[in-house]
Amino acid sequence: MTHFFRRLWNSISFRLTLNYGLLAILTTLILIVFIYVQFIGALRTEYARQITATAQRLVVTYEEGGREDLISAIELTLSDRIDSPREIYLLLDKDGRKLAGNLADIPPSNATSTEVFDAEVVQNGVPARGHLKVQTLANGETLVVGQDLSEISDITALIGRATAAAIFLAVLLVLLGTYLFRRELAYRVSHIRRTTQQIGAGQLSKRISAPTGEDEFTLLNRDINTMLDRIELLMKSARHISDTIAHNLRTPLTRIVGRLRAAQQPDVSMAEVLEANQHAIEDIESLNVLLEKLLQIAEMEAGIQRRSFKPCQLDVIVTDVMEMHEALAEEKGIALHRSNLDNVTLSGDVNLLASALANLLHNAIKYGTSRVEINVVKQGNTGLVTIEDDGPGLPATEYEHLGKHFYRADPSSEGHGLGLTSVMNIVGLHGGQLSFADAQPGLRVILSLPLDSRTGHHEGPKKALIFE
Repeated sequence: MTHFFRRLWNSISFRLTLNYGLLAILTTLILIVFIYVQFIGALRTEYARQITATAQRLVVTYEEGGREDLISAIELTLSDRIDSPREIYLLLDKDGRKLAGNLADIPPSNATSTEVFDAEVVQNGVPARGHLKVQTLANGETLVVGQDLSEISDITALIGRATAAAIFLAVLLVLLGTYLFRRELAYRVSHIRRTTQQIGAGQLSKRISAPTGEDEFTLLNRDINTMLDRIELLMKSARHISDTIAHNLRTPLTRIVGRLRAAQQPDVSMAEVLEANQHAIEDIESLNVLLEKLLQIAEMEAGIQRRSFKPCQLDVIVTDVMEMHEALAEEKGIALHRSNLDNVTLSGDVNLLASALANLLHNAIKYGTSRVEINVVKQGNTGLVTIEDDGPGLPATEYEHLGKHFYRADPSSEGHGLGLTSVMNIVGLHGGQLSFADAQPGLRVILSLPLDSRTGHHEGPKKALIFE
């Protein structure tokens, strides 16, 4: 039993429900006490009003008919059996002798003739407590009019018994309610705990069963399942990235080791040694580029490079990038055009934006056949950079894969598949979006960047797919 109560008390749901239940009981008690005080006060006021009215009526009777009429009126009132047990009357002459009434004597009091007071009295030989008014008449007689307070005592006892019973029943209901609430809450939480334990054990595909309805736990279960879906996707993505990185490192390292070992053979000429050394240097430099790109992507995903943001002119960056690629475009027979170049100023990192635009323009020149067009347009609080080539383009089904780590639409092409990943992280770092559309022919890339620096927080890369 001790263990059972300890488990109940250790439950926060039990303690919360118990506290709220006890608070409700306390509030009810305060309300009952308030009602009791108001009711008893109103009853006493009504008693005082009746006593005063009766005393005034008897005084008028005395003044009009004298002592005998007053005695007759008192005796008639006591004999009519209407509230007679609770009525108190006493008439004394000026010498203190009892002339009429059911009261043994006048209780001592400091009250004036206009005040109604409480006192212990003996009514018909029975001790009682009464509400009394004492008044001196014209010829020295003393008139006492009052009411027995036994009715108020009965009402007080009745309210006390009802309150005690209500409190006892309320405590039982609170204890029962807290126990049931704890069981219900533990039942609802047990699904979440069981699922989290399974996920902690490595079963990432487990999900919380979400019953139909729209209560708080159902919404919480859905939110947790959405979070678990996201975590599982990130875990799979991280596993894929780590596997791909291992593959990209293992292949060139194996190639480097093989060439260097071959160069260690006794019959290898100096030219072959130098060639092996040159290939090794090239492979190591390629690995260095790969690691630098991965480090840059990681820094952008963490938002570290947002510290260097400052106002920059997007149209100037685009112009500089185009000038840097004019030689490459001319070598491939590609004509670079810019039909529109609005003056656009935003908050960002000049070097990162230039890197992203250079990557996009390089891809356009790489896959274009005769022309590449670049436009910079200001639309409201957004700056739009459009890069369009006339190459073969990509199927619409490929758009959703663009920007993934190590993804290459043409696996035979050079590179590590991190260029668009870097671009999308740069765009995400600046709070923008990257869109792809069919240029018919070719591919149209639309880079959208907010001009307000407050919207440039990093939320991860955003990509909107446009099919035309």
